[in-house]
Amino acid sequence: MASLESLNDRQRAVLQLLLRQGKSYDDLAGMLNTDPAGVRGRARGAIAAIGADASEIGEDRRDEIADYLLGQQTASQRAATREYLAGSAAGRSWAHAAAATLAPIGGTLPDIPAERQEVAAAPDRSFARQAESLRSSKLGTRLLFAGAGVVIAIVIILVTSLGGDDGSPAKTTPAALTTPKGDKIEVVAHATLGPPKGSKSKARGDAAIVHFPETDQYRFGLNATGLPPGRPRGAAYGVWLYTSNDKKRFLGFPDMTVGKDGKLQTVSDLAPDTPTYGAVLLTRETADSPKQPGAIVLAARMITAADVAQQQRTQTQTQTTTTP
Repeated sequence: MASLESLNDRQRAVLQLLLRQGKSYDDLAGMLNTDPAGVRGRARGAIAAIGADASEIGEDRRDEIADYLLGQQTASQRAATREYLAGSAAGRSWAHAAAATLAPIGGTLPDIPAERQEVAAAPDRSFARQAESLRSSKLGTRLLFAGAGVVIAIVIILVTSLGGDDGSPAKTTPAALTTPKGDKIEVVAHATLGPPKGSKSKARGDAAIVHFPETDQYRFGLNATGLPPGRPRGAAYGVWLYTSNDKKRFLGFPDMTVGKDGKLQTVSDLAPDTPTYGAVLLTRETADSPKQPGAIVLAARMITAADVAQQQRTQTQTQTTTTP
């Protein structure tokens, strides 16, 4: 592995512009009056020169990690690279070595994900502790939920609201979450997710939308299990609220990798004026800002409190009619 001083002036200049000034491949191509592919090749070549031997991970993965370290990926590509690094000891080792060599240039380098087992274990322990706090009335919380299947998703939502062990909000999505207040939580809708018809997948999930009346805040939470730990490079899980192609909302990419346990958990804040959608989807996305849902992994109809009330009225009417 070589040092930064071993690079030629053009290679060092490219790395400095990318890292220290936050330029993109396209930006540099315009400045140098060349094509982005040429700039990309020069940057990747510089990383390859200062990086460790890449025979264990291959040139394609090396280039992918280079783009990740240099901040040249879309959101879905970053999520896919983080998924790979979380599951590959060789990939993490190579990325750490390259990042250490790049550090003297300055700028902000992305973090290298920890091993999946480490990431999966910590949230599970935190969820258990926080759930116990709820049972002991730490918040005096009253749950108004429409179905037993929503409990898992509600716990995830509440844990994120309560924060981590140090009192700070838990981070489960790229966007910063607000901290709801109050001792009352109303479940607006819930769903029990399953794979598409005809699929052999054993993945399942729960989702819910809750309302914090005191601050008029709304939050969406999703918990899925049985997901495959691997996925095609360049793809990432995405979450949608969906009614039709004309009425849908993309909530984003969960900032959590799927480990060997097959778990995925994510939380998002919703605006009070978010319209009602008929279903929730977990998809595979290859675009940074998808316009339509990608391949569906899990889906379910959202059941609202109004749906449950109507069902209860129908049952009551049926019982009254059939009672002698």
